[in-house]
Amino acid sequence: MYHCFPRLLLAILCAWLLASCGAHDLPDARSAFYQGDYTLAQKRIGTEAVEGKDSVLVLMERGTIYQAEGEYEKSARDFIAAYDLLDLLETYSVSEGAGSWVVNDTVYSFEGAPFEQTMLHSMTALNHLALGNWEDGGVEARRIIHSLRPDERGEDYPDDAFSRYLAAFILEMTDDRANAVAQYTLVDELLPDLYVDKQGRLGRDTEKTSEKKVEARELVCFFLLGRSPSMREVRGEYNSSFSPPRIRIYAGGHHLGDAVILTNVQGLAINTWNIEAPARIAKMAARIAAKEVVARQIEEQDEALGALARIILIGLLERPDFRRWETLPHWLAVARLPFPDGLSSFDVRLQGAGIILGATIPVQQPFVQRGNVIFSFVRDLPKFNSLEMNKEIDKLK
Repeated sequence: MYHCFPRLLLAILCAWLLASCGAHDLPDARSAFYQGDYTLAQKRIGTEAVEGKDSVLVLMERGTIYQAEGEYEKSARDFIAAYDLLDLLETYSVSEGAGSWVVNDTVYSFEGAPFEQTMLHSMTALNHLALGNWEDGGVEARRIIHSLRPDERGEDYPDDAFSRYLAAFILEMTDDRANAVAQYTLVDELLPDLYVDKQGRLGRDTEKTSEKKVEARELVCFFLLGRSPSMREVRGEYNSSFSPPRIRIYAGGHHLGDAVILTNVQGLAINTWNIEAPARIAKMAARIAAKEVVARQIEEQDEALGALARIILIGLLERPDFRRWETLPHWLAVARLPFPDGLSSFDVRLQGAGIILGATIPVQQPFVQRGNVIFSFVRDLPKFNSLEMNKEIDKLK
């Protein structure tokens, strides 16, 4: 029966190679994305229906590209489709599990790390808020909270203060005050060097922050800055970690205040990689041992064929799963500041290494008012917060 093994190995190798090659060029799409060429990024990642084991990852990345263009509805659609697929993938696939022992863990459908699944809801929520869809934002706020439950994300995995603050803000804006306070309290507990009160106000000095009065008009702005690390950086082969940037907000020529960093995405990625290391290494060792047994059994019948089996099973097919959502930002921050009446834009000045634009970001959109609160979010990508991008999109419609 071992005479059939070369064909089996060839079939497995061909199937794996075909599954690895698709119409979605993620490296080129990511490169174009960070250069601000969103049209090219869309072309490289593809705009057609998504299929295959990388479907969730492609939807995550494409949703980020749409978001950068100001196409919030399309972005939300892709993010929600990714969430729906994740819901389906909760049922364990026997075929994928068996295939992982012959090939490697890349035969599994990509589901993302726990923090990436939470960020999927956070990014969707930002889109809804940018469109003024506060009720839909409320749905994502509850999904954020659910995804951060210890029994859902895993007891050992890190929490995400930024996503919790975003969920709390949305609940506050949709009149779910009790749950908003609960989330603000958890954010305060997660960040010992920062004070967050029950109204979501932030500061370094507890007494001074507590004494502040809620202004008639507030700006609440979320910041997504820098570039998420590649898997090489996460694995520690190359460290591009920078000190947190300083984020200063100006309007009408006046300094309104600074934003505060809530979450370091690189830290979440590295912590997750290290948490999973023991199980990953143990499975790899067991898989290599099993492949070696198969190769030796074949070698007893045919030495050359056994060597071929070893080369294919271990030399060619044995590799870790390095897939991750790489169009996420590096730093996640928030500012909650008094905002003068009559203004419909503001400027953000970034100081520090690792920032793409680095100078001043004029923020013209999104700019959404609900009651006395102005919502916006900023990403340091070309044209991200400019009305010019919306004008370009309108011309294409």
